[in-house]
Amino acid sequence: MITTVREERLVVISDLHLGNPFCHAKREIVEFLTEAVARDYSICINGDGLDIAQTSFIRLTREIPEVFSQLRRARRKGANVYYCIGNHDILLEHLLDDWGLFTLVPFLNVESGTRRYHIQHGQNFDPFYMSRPALYEIATHLAGYVLKVWPNLYHLWIAFERLKGRLAKEQGAIPGEPATFIEAATQICRRGFDGVIFGHTHHPGLVPLDDGAVYVNTGSWLLLPHYAEICGGELRLKAWPAH
Repeated sequence: MITTVREERLVVISDLHLGNPFCHAKREIVEFLTEAVARDYSICINGDGLDIAQTSFIRLTREIPEVFSQLRRARRKGANVYYCIGNHDILLEHLLDDWGLFTLVPFLNVESGTRRYHIQHGQNFDPFYMSRPALYEIATHLAGYVLKVWPNLYHLWIAFERLKGRLAKEQGAIPGEPATFIEAATQICRRGFDGVIFGHTHHPGLVPLDDGAVYVNTGSWLLLPHYAEICGGELRLKAWPAH
């Protein structure tokens, strides 16, 4: 399995949740991928690109054709398309592999310029997911039903998490996410990486670490679309569309 690659131009997105009834960003996703393909970027979907846990397979098949069309264009132009498995993708892993569109990986180590970056979805650093996996899955399915009835509840939940994070004043953490994520990023960078990119938490942010390293979370396209750009060794977090 290939987990170490060299890419001078790579964009990283996560948590698209295509198929989820709360996902209204398909047009923005297609536009983003069209731009990435035109600018000759390779593409990494860092987990939870598709959502079977909170939707039906029929709805999912209606959502993906335009997105996959752009990914095929990228492959035809010689770009690479990587997919790091997230917690919403586990049931779809064999199907993703059978499609032959992605280089499917549990994580990705990227060499770019003189720097090295580690990319993975990040569910293994979520205390709830790791300590109570069965309860986490039940909560995920129930949330799907709740969002169909009260879609605005997602906005309120994200705002609540960010407020709770600010009040807790967890050292250096991106507001809204557990400190375990920045702690994991710090430990990974100490093993020789210049930066770490996670998803999963749905909270975008960039945090400088020791010795010039950086931790980036690309958030979710359900609310505030962001992406990470690696270009010539430089790592940046950007919003889409650009403001």
